[in-house]
Amino acid sequence: MRIARLSALVVLLVAPLAAHAQAGKDDKAVKEVVDFRNKYIEAEENRDVAYLDTILVYDFFALNPQGRLLNKAQQLENLKRPDRTLKVTNARDTHVQFYGNGSVAVLTEHVTVEGVDKGVPFGGELRFLRVFTKQNGQWKVVLAQSAPVPQAQTAAK
Repeated sequence: MRIARLSALVVLLVAPLAAHAQAGKDDKAVKEVVDFRNKYIEAEENRDVAYLDTILVYDFFALNPQGRLLNKAQQLENLKRPDRTLKVTNARDTHVQFYGNGSVAVLTEHVTVEGVDKGVPFGGELRFLRVFTKQNGQWKVVLAQSAPVPQAQTAAK
């Protein structure tokens, strides 16, 4: 139920902006968002909590493949734990769509995730949805959501 409400909230937040979608946004803007996403993932992998604290908005949330909803504080705590490792590789099927005169970017992609949490391996092929907003000229992370890619789609890649 919570996941359904969260998904509905995302749709409600993004849908009004769709009327202002930046169709054909230039490659420079897409590269800027993808570069920001790369720095964000690198910071997660390297437990750079100081940087992550500056780029996650105060009301950031993440929804992981297990359906657990994490706020900013919970996400930062989770990422800095020494018994947790994370590696995100092989980004593909990356798509960036801009809204609100280019101040909101929705990035979707298929990635391979490998990690260990308290000695238990996790990961696999995941589809990510990330929402970014530009505040005072700097990109910030609003939402990160991931879900396993169905086996049939994984085999086709």
